[in-house]
Amino acid sequence: MAERVPLIFFLTHLLSSGVLSMSILTIENKCNNTVWPVLYSWQSQVSTTGFTLRSGETRALFAPSSWDGLISGRTLCSTDSTGKFSCLTGDCESGAIKCPGRYGWSPVTYVYFKIDKGGINSYFISVNYGYNLPLMVVPSSQSSRTCISSRCVVDLDKTCPNDLKKLVGGKPIACTSACHKYKTDENCCKGDFKSKQKCKPTVYTQNFEHACPSAFSYDYDDSNSTFICPNSTDFVITFCPSSNIPKNTSNSISSIAPLAGSKHNSQQTLKPFLGTTFIATTSSLLLIHIFQKISLEIMYMLLNVISLLLFS
Repeated sequence: MAERVPLIFFLTHLLSSGVLSMSILTIENKCNNTVWPVLYSWQSQVSTTGFTLRSGETRALFAPSSWDGLISGRTLCSTDSTGKFSCLTGDCESGAIKCPGRYGWSPVTYVYFKIDKGGINSYFISVNYGYNLPLMVVPSSQSSRTCISSRCVVDLDKTCPNDLKKLVGGKPIACTSACHKYKTDENCCKGDFKSKQKCKPTVYTQNFEHACPSAFSYDYDDSNSTFICPNSTDFVITFCPSSNIPKNTSNSISSIAPLAGSKHNSQQTLKPFLGTTFIATTSSLLLIHIFQKISLEIMYMLLNVISLLLFS
């Protein structure tokens, strides 16, 4: 009994303190080609910082309580004769599929999560540095107007100014923001332009605000880009979402007209993500959800049974 009680108290503390609390982030690739997700955090490094996600594949990972992190996708990746891995968009410059260590911001589509911060989960999609992949986020619980799906899907030929396009074979594969490319105070809202009154949207930000009105596009963006959900909410992150979009998704793209300025010349570091990944099937995800949603009282009962078996 003397050994059993400390074990129960220890495991109970982990549960009640949120150490074992988590949300499930399911990442799926509906693109025609392979995507290599990158996962970064402002917390300590663990094993999962990047992986391969082939077309049609899905992976789920656990995001622990109080996690602050980003997810992005790399495209058009390859390994050269020396074994160095690199990508034409979103490359983390690690020379490998995983992205350990320090990493600078890339001109790609980001989704930023805060898990169980102040008792809530929140997320937003960002094109502040650029855009390389269509992306959609769907919360598992959409019980309020602040917790809904969001997406950013654009036609780069129409949305990205010519001087900001990254081309391969004459076709755009990504768009770099004016700030990320030119790095001027005016484009980046720095120095004399570091205020809401003086920071004005560029052609890039205007076009993306039109195409993706709920995505964050520059430092003083007034759009309602942050979505707030209960801390029990899980999320599905989809690269290249299909036309079958949830009805309450923000950023409808029923029609994207050509934007003015498409031919006009427009003018930090993170640490790896905390979590574990595995290939997910429908049944495994269901089991994960059931396990995660079990009440603490039932968990305590199970822990007592386990301790009895171990120490009786």
